[in-house]
Amino acid sequence: MKKIVLLLWISICLISCENNDLITAEKILIIASKKGDCVGVGPQKCLLVKESITQNWEYFYDNISGLNYEEGFEYEIIVSEKEIENPPQDASSIETTLIKIISKIEKTSENLPD
Repeated sequence: MKKIVLLLWISICLISCENNDLITAEKILIIASKKGDCVGVGPQKCLLVKESITQNWEYFYDNISGLNYEEGFEYEIIVSEKEIENPPQDASSIETTLIKIISKIEKTSENLPD
């Protein structure tokens, strides 16, 4: 009986390890009203994001699936982040997807990087 329970427990652990791609994290992001010049593979325009009003803006080099960004608006959104197994070279290992737009306010964001 102990062997069966142990075998069942090991099987459950192995199955759950194989399904790690189903685990996602959610977070709230603030997106600035304009994109910033940044350099990834080459020069590009990046979203400027932060997780709270007290943080500094950071460059976001990837896309947010489902977000139709319009310059001139500051967004507060909820996104999910899912780790990508074996991402292409020079690509993010995290897939970010829009869940919900909390607010979209026409304004000029403050304290943007130069």
